Amino acid sequence: MTLLRKLGLGSSITLLMAVIALASCSDSKDKSKEHDPSLPVTLDNFYPDSGGVATKVILNGSNFGSDASKIQVFFNEKPAATISAIGNKIYAICPRKPGDGDEKGLVNCKISVKIGDQMVTYDKTFRYQIQTVVTTVCGIVGAPDEVVMGSLAQTSIPPVTYLAVDKDNNIFASLRNRDSYYNNNKVVLINEDEDVSRLLIPDTGAPLNQPCMLNDGKTVYIPTDNGLEYWTMSSDNMWSPIKMSLKPNTGETLTFDFKHSFAMCLEDGFMYVRAKNGILYKFNPETGITTQVAAGLMSGSDSYTAFSRKNPNMLYLAYTNNHCIYSYNIRTGAHQLIAGISGKAGYIDGKGSSAMFSEPRQLILDENDDMYIADTNNHVIRKVTPDGKVSTVIGQAGKSGYQDGSPEIALFNRPFGVCINSEGIIYVADYENQCVRRLAIE
Repeated sequence: MTLLRKLGLGSSITLLMAVIALASCSDSKDKSKEHDPSLPVTLDNFYPDSGGVATKVILNGSNFGSDASKIQVFFNEKPAATISAIGNKIYAICPRKPGDGDEKGLVNCKISVKIGDQMVTYDKTFRYQIQTVVTTVCGIVGAPDEVVMGSLAQTSIPPVTYLAVDKDNNIFASLRNRDSYYNNNKVVLINEDEDVSRLLIPDTGAPLNQPCMLNDGKTVYIPTDNGLEYWTMSSDNMWSPIKMSLKPNTGETLTFDFKHSFAMCLEDGFMYVRAKNGILYKFNPETGITTQVAAGLMSGSDSYTAFSRKNPNMLYLAYTNNHCIYSYNIRTGAHQLIAGISGKAGYIDGKGSSAMFSEPRQLILDENDDMYIADTNNHVIRKVTPDGKVSTVIGQAGKSGYQDGSPEIALFNRPFGVCINSEGIIYVADYENQCVRRLAIE
């Protein structure tokens, strides 16, 4: 059952076997004929016939060829990820919300396949259910605090804190050693598509905090609790870890007590980092040269940060110890409350200062600038709209536990981190459950 759960709700052994067969066949040179443009592409059927975002779908037909890069699959007008193909099968992943749903949240999708100049559409429709569902990617609840790598079903990890995801859907997870704060903290790579986990850094010394992707989508930067140190890794060097240090700009002095988060600014190309003492800095990712930007930003609180996608000059900060969310405009210096009550923990959905959080940590923003936050001590994932309206996406406030499923039943145990991939899938670092969870949210 552990293997199956990564395929999402409603999957079956039949689909799993088909995916395995398709993946294994794609490595064989004589398994099928290549696509012949002089012959028609034909469609037979697909499986399953219903599902939601990120559902794995097998498309059956003929004359597909085996080069997935030349095949386009559409659910209505929305492109799907084409993972692999052989002559008579395509393995695709259903995109997020390929149309508006009816009163029950159901979208009838026409699935089309385009290869070269040919585009054909199945007669049967795929029933897409708009839904919010959490599933487990990897990790074993209550396992010893040891790292076991391999397939996702085999993967066992200590408490997982913060996450980042690159353009190839590699998830980077910081792991925390509960027994010795400054020893045996680790970084692992997790890839759902390849069904594999890999240990990247076996012992970072000081605990690692919120990872951040460079704007190239293939290089990760991870701050530590230890002074000016941070780690960086890139696919260009096969994820070999390099320990770096922030360096003061000419005439400046850097005063860091703790640093919990890096945030990449697409407007100026710098990474931003706020020390616990309330000083905001920016640094050049290539050189590490660091310049002070501002001071007096909620001194004494941990913080986790992310820039807006629509307004890249706007930095958002979750002040963990003060239980609130602020914005900081790097152009104007305006530092404003978005949601929560500074210094007061609690749980209330609402707008602006009518809402309450309890130790909010890592936050992310989607393409619409909706913010998603791991609200740690409330055991839930919260959403904050651009106008400051706070709602609970999934989890049950005040109730810790472990349960996959819909918002009515899903449970977390002190979630610390969140990240979002290009398909809008949110991953959650479920700290006490020692798991990485996947949240398909619409």
